[in-house]
Amino acid sequence: MDPVKILKRAWHILWNYRVLWVFGLILALATGSSGGNSNSSSYSTDSSSQQYEMPLPGDWEEALNEAGEEMEKLFNEGIDAADISQEDLTTLIWIGIVFVLILFIIGIVMAIARYVSETAVIRMVDEYETTDTKMTIKEGFRIGWSRTSWRLFLINLIVNLPVFLLIAILLIVGFVVYTMVAGRSEPFAVAGIVGMIGVAFLIIFVIAILSIVLQLLRQFFWRVCALEEVGVGDSMRRGYQMVRENWKNVGLMWLIMIGLGIAWMLVSFIAIIVTIPVVIITSVVAVITVTIPGLLLAGLFSMFLSGYLPWIAAGIFVLPLFFTLAFSPWVLLTAWEKVYASTVWTLTYREIKAMPALTSESGIGPVGD
Repeated sequence: MDPVKILKRAWHILWNYRVLWVFGLILALATGSSGGNSNSSSYSTDSSSQQYEMPLPGDWEEALNEAGEEMEKLFNEGIDAADISQEDLTTLIWIGIVFVLILFIIGIVMAIARYVSETAVIRMVDEYETTDTKMTIKEGFRIGWSRTSWRLFLINLIVNLPVFLLIAILLIVGFVVYTMVAGRSEPFAVAGIVGMIGVAFLIIFVIAILSIVLQLLRQFFWRVCALEEVGVGDSMRRGYQMVRENWKNVGLMWLIMIGLGIAWMLVSFIAIIVTIPVVIITSVVAVITVTIPGLLLAGLFSMFLSGYLPWIAAGIFVLPLFFTLAFSPWVLLTAWEKVYASTVWTLTYREIKAMPALTSESGIGPVGD
């Protein structure tokens, strides 16, 4: 296997197959928040009725200033100093619950999108190498939205399960040692703490090694699953067999990818500094983009909250969109890294799969079969 050829080919695919960037962005997002007069208040009361009105554009600056002052009071002096009524506080709590639920739903959608994108990138690169055909975004989603995406999720869950179990064991050991030494004599407590620290370091070391091995194996589990269209068990069995029989090639590529990862961190740091002017521009665009939904939400929340609180609630809801748009150049850098790494491992899989040494024992035929 020629690692240099694979790296060059992956670089060529990254810059010449730009539809992959769309799925890279999904992967990056899924794997990569008093003064003033009464006119700025969205809630007013008289002796006979309550009146709701949307904040006026002329009061934006004043309302935001008031919100900032009151939030500072809230953090420094507590709820009473911020002049938040119990009714408003209850409403804010419910709005917070709704916000968390929305984030939870978005998280589920992004998790689904992640595995669809993982499948799409693997299959699109393989198809491009096999037939020199570039797929459209629609075609990419079509081949990504399949049972294989669910299998990739299950494989990832199984791969991470041992790490979760070791972490749980570490926590249990810590709790048991704490209950044993609590209230005991000082020498016994010191010995228990020293023993716990030793066990903790050992488990952490095992977790680190196990994570490295399992994450490496996962690259091949996923590609067997996506390209051979077999079940979870067969994917893990065949993937493990490929790595075991070609551990030198796999290990070499792993070391190269670690080196590239370190180099990428340095390049990304420089790129982040260089692209700060671009981020300033995208931040302005983000502010303009979130203004309309922010105003609509502020008007909606003004029906339930008073004073500056509708602005605070609206700001919390639009912050995720603002950050996504404002820092989109940096998200794009991560997207390139995701696509390139996935492409390297797909090409590595193809190279190993094409080696005749596997055809006799593993039952995995040459590329194109």
